[in-house]
Amino acid sequence: MTLPAARLSPQAFAQARAFLLERGRPLEAARFRQEFDSGEAEAVLAALRAYRNEDGGFGQALEPDVRAPESSVLATLTALRVLHELNVPASEPLLQGAVEWLRLHLHPQEGGVVWPFLPPEAETSPHAPWWNQQEPEQLAQAFGGFQVNPRAELVARLWRWPELLPEGLLSQLTVEVRDAVLAGLDAGDVNGHHTAAVFAQQPEVPEEYREPALEYLRDVLPDRVARLPEEFAGYGLSALAVAPTPASPLAHALEEPLAAALTHLLTSQAEDGAWGPTWSWSGQFPEAWPQAEAEWRSVLTLEALRTLRDWGRLEGL
Repeated sequence: MTLPAARLSPQAFAQARAFLLERGRPLEAARFRQEFDSGEAEAVLAALRAYRNEDGGFGQALEPDVRAPESSVLATLTALRVLHELNVPASEPLLQGAVEWLRLHLHPQEGGVVWPFLPPEAETSPHAPWWNQQEPEQLAQAFGGFQVNPRAELVARLWRWPELLPEGLLSQLTVEVRDAVLAGLDAGDVNGHHTAAVFAQQPEVPEEYREPALEYLRDVLPDRVARLPEEFAGYGLSALAVAPTPASPLAHALEEPLAAALTHLLTSQAEDGAWGPTWSWSGQFPEAWPQAEAEWRSVLTLEALRTLRDWGRLEGL
């Protein structure tokens, strides 16, 4: 007999809801209302504007692990995810400014043009150690020359609005991303696999480019995603990061690790209703980490509720 799948109880959902609306960042609170409480998309855009700079890019600690006010690819990608989820039209000013900023910050290098994650100025603001850039090219070396991460996800999301980029540029970037993914990802590159999965599963990306990447990921991911409790306790690759919904093309290849990841998600909610990060950089910037941790709890709680909803794991919803 097949037992029914475990679900988040109404009481636990209410705790998470209260956490987001009472203690979460305005952005996550607005996104929660828009997705779960019939809130307005305009409220999400209004909250997102707080992170936009005059140059059209985004900064202001939108991604909590980098507290820099300056515009960065990291923060602008974070904003682009929100705009993509809202399916804003190409005429949306926040989108137009972000895309133009991204176009102006492409960096030619061997293997094509890429987006470096952070400007050098970000080094002077509190940040996680994996964003250190005291040495020349330190970030490029840490992130594989930016060939896959963040380029793959940026390209995938920009296919929603190809008219906003010069003719031919998006196709060029797409070919370069496909080739970079097929060149192989390091087994421990958690975020590289995630961003490659976004590229491979985004329906707007032309099939001829995403399908080879999808086949590569189907082959390697079963041996690279977390399955054991101790793996979930660290910063490992969750199957839910690469197959966030049952409709994800990669979901069928990851049935067992997805079940384990959903079980872990259901059992890792804190007593205050939130989900928190499994990482910390309090040793590097102890004065800044508590605020970053609080913001991550907001981000991760919203992500957890969305994931559980999409997998039918919210009781009564």
